[in-house]
Amino acid sequence: MLILRTYKRAHRHAMRQIERQMIQAITNRKTWSNSNTRVVLWAGSPITTDPDHNKEEMRIYLHGNHIASYNTKNMSLEVNNCGWLTRTTKSRLNAIIQFVEGGLAGIYQKRGQWYLKRPNQSDVAMNDNAWLTV
Repeated sequence: MLILRTYKRAHRHAMRQIERQMIQAITNRKTWSNSNTRVVLWAGSPITTDPDHNKEEMRIYLHGNHIASYNTKNMSLEVNNCGWLTRTTKSRLNAIIQFVEGGLAGIYQKRGQWYLKRPNQSDVAMNDNAWLTV
């Protein structure tokens, strides 16, 4: 019984296969889709006066909701729960956050409220449908 509990604790936050594929698509800068998750290479606005002109980012979607953007030029990450406080949303966001931050940051839940934990910074409450920079 103790071995099973230890195994479950150690593997509770193991990355799912679909999340490994999602991270691989981001790393390869390739558009990819599987089941409810999609990664899209967004090349920015074609209008040269637009501040987003020539901005390259990987956009991550879950059930059609834009939950994260990873800027490949400055390696910045923005996340959004899109109002869906589900285990799947949290799992996808944590996979991306840990990919970018090396496992030192992540999302956790306390009394129904989601928080973004970042190294050497105060935890930040994640409000529904609000973008946070990791």
